[in-house]
Parts: sequence; C-alpha cells; structure tokens
Amino acid sequence: MLAETGEGATRVLAIFAGIALVGIAATFATTRFYARLQRHRWVAAFTAGGWFAMITGIVIGPRVLAVLDAEGTQALQPLLYIALAWIGLIVGLQLRRPLLAAIPAELARWIRLDTIVSLLVGTAVAIGWWRIMAPEAAFGTILLPALALAVAFIGWAPETRSLRPDLTPRSGELAQLVQAGGGLGAAIAVLIFGLGNQFVRIDPDGPIVIEPWLGLVELFLSAGVAIMLGTGARLLLRRTSGAAQESLVITLSLVLIGAGFAAELGLSPLLNGLIAGGVIANLRDPHLRDLERGLQSAEPAMAVLMLVACGSVIGGIDVGEAVVLGLAVAILRLVVKPLVARHSVGPGFPDLPPRDPLFLGPARMPLVAIAVAIGPAIVTQDAASETVLGAVMLATLLSAVSPGLAGRRSRAELPASPIQGEIKS
Repeated sequence: MLAETGEGATRVLAIFAGIALVGIAATFATTRFYARLQRHRWVAAFTAGGWFAMITGIVIGPRVLAVLDAEGTQALQPLLYIALAWIGLIVGLQLRRPLLAAIPAELARWIRLDTIVSLLVGTAVAIGWWRIMAPEAAFGTILLPALALAVAFIGWAPETRSLRPDLTPRSGELAQLVQAGGGLGAAIAVLIFGLGNQFVRIDPDGPIVIEPWLGLVELFLSAGVAIMLGTGARLLLRRTSGAAQESLVITLSLVLIGAGFAAELGLSPLLNGLIAGGVIANLRDPHLRDLERGLQSAEPAMAVLMLVACGSVIGGIDVGEAVVLGLAVAILRLVVKPLVARHSVGPGFPDLPPRDPLFLGPARMPLVAIAVAIGPAIVTQDAASETVLGAVMLATLLSAVSPGLAGRRSRAELPASPIQGEIKS
C-alpha cells in the first residue's frame, strides 16, 4: 500500500513538474528579456530551430518525466489538429495574388529548381530508408512517414540574422530572397504532403492506400470546406462592430471548425488550413485584415505547442535509426541546398563571393517540416512514423546551427563592410 502511495505521489509530482516546466517555458517566451535575447544571432538560430520547445517536450515525454504516455498523447490529438490547422492558415495567408505576381524571376527559378532537387533527394532517402530499415513494412503503413521524410527536404527556414549580422545593400537583397523563399517553400511542402495524405486512410488495422477517385473526392471536399470557412469568416466579420474580442471569437471558431472537419472526415488539417488561408488572403475584404492579424499574433503559441508535443510523442522511436536518418538529412541539406542556391541566384550577385554565408541559409530545416511529420506520428502511433518524426526533429536542431558553424570561416574571408542595415526574420 505504501509503495503504491509513493508511486502515485511521484507520478503526481512528475505531472506537476511537467506542467510547471511548460508554463515557465511559455511565459519566458513572452518576456522582454527573451525578446532581447533574440537579437543575438546564435539565440535566434536556436529558437528558429525550435531547440528550447522540443527539449521541453522531451523532458515531459515518456523518456524523462513521463508526464505524457501513449494515452496522454492520444488525448492531445484534438489540440494538435487545432495547432496544425492554425499553422496551415498562416502559411496560406502568404498566397495573396499580388504577392505571388510580384515574385522576382530569379526567386521563382530558385524555388522551382529547389523543389525538384529536394523531391528527388528526399524520395531517394525515403526509399533507401524503407528498403534498408523497414523492408517488411506494408506500402500503406510506410507511405505517410516516407512522404513526410521526402517533403522535409523542401524549403528552408527564413532566419538570416545569425548568418551575417552586417548586411551591405547587395547582401541585404539576397537575405530578402532567402526569407521570401522560405515562405513559398513552406506552402509547397504543405501542399505536396496534403495532396499525398488524401490518398491514405487510417483504418483500425492501420493505414491503407485508397482508390485514386476517393482521394480526389476527399481533395475536392477539403477545398469545399476551406472555401466555406473563408467566405463564412468574411460574412461574420462584416456583421461585427470591429471589436478585437469579436474578431478573436471568429478566428477561434474558424480554426476549431476547420480542425473538426479534418478530424471527422479524415482530411489533412494542414491542407485544409492552407486552402482556407489562401481563400481568405484573396477575398480582398478589409474586414479580413483583423482576422489575419489575429491568426498571425497567435502563431508563436501554436508553434510552441506543436514543438513541445513533438518532443513528448517520440517515446517509441528507434533511437539509433532516428539518429542516422536525422544526420543524413542534415548533412544532405548542408551540401545540396547551398549548391542549388548558388546555381540559381548566385549569378545575379556577382559581387558576392560564392562562399557568402547567406548561401548557406537554405540548409536550415523549416519548422513546417515538423508540422508535416507529427501528423502521421500522432494518428498512426507506429514506430516508423515516430522514428521519422525523431529524425526530422534532430535534423531541424542540427540544421539550425550547422550553417552558422560552416559559415564562420566563410565570413572571415569576406571583405569588411560598414553596417548598412539588418534584416530581421
């Protein structure tokens, strides 16, 4: 009896410590001191890679404090659907027609080549992992984690401050291209994974690949739901007084309804959110600006929730396999991404040396890669999906700092120049 009481008390204490840790981390992220720390380029690199939030998730996960186990992770699924729908909306809001029409030709060429090369490399890595690490896995079971692994190569994080704090006008232009390309790459990654996700259904016996016509029906259903949400939000906002609390209620309703549709109909919350965000961005209604501001203001909180959840759901991974796979992804990105960048936009910047650290920026993994990888891990709860999530997390952490380390020598070789400005990401 005393042993059971002691175990129960220890469990309660661990849960309390985990909740307190998450609360402290979330509160610290909103302080002015934390904002000042963000001005230091290495702190910016760590936070851009999600180091702090993911480590917090690992601490409260089954491998340390065990605040969350398999049942607790399943209970988190509705919250994660909401976070993923929110992130999809944020990404979709960037797809405004005037902005897309103003994309420079060199950036369009860069994004096009990067997407093609990334898919080729990512597909090769995913097939190699399947054949070497999980040859016995069924195609339906392995498709979603393999697709998430391939999509993880697309795009990059837009943070540039830690690469080169002193920007000349020309290097400032390159930094702007890196930042803009990061947003476009995120939209492409969500779109490709969302389309693939429509052709997989989660049954009690595991994931199965459905008939193509059913996948197309679900795709049109996603588009219909997204259009309904976007136009519905416009109608509701037109009937408000413009108060911030009214816009907040409509924003929350939009996200909750979208996440609910995705959960009940087996749709992708990321894809639903992406399409709804694109619809909202192109309705050209002044009332929707309040909605956009509300969504964007809560983006950091949703990202932290997702990253903490990632760290807490990888209890069943094969650590060795995840480490090898994560290292492979990080190294390949560090090699391939700068080569594509120099080939695509390097000729447009002949006054910048080929080893300018900003060309290393695209090696950084975007956080949307984690948003893509966590879906299969939460829904299927199989070892393959959790291993891919762990690999993507490790690659994200490593790629957040590896370009800065690799660029230190390059930066030392660059000619000194006065500070002309600083581009903040």
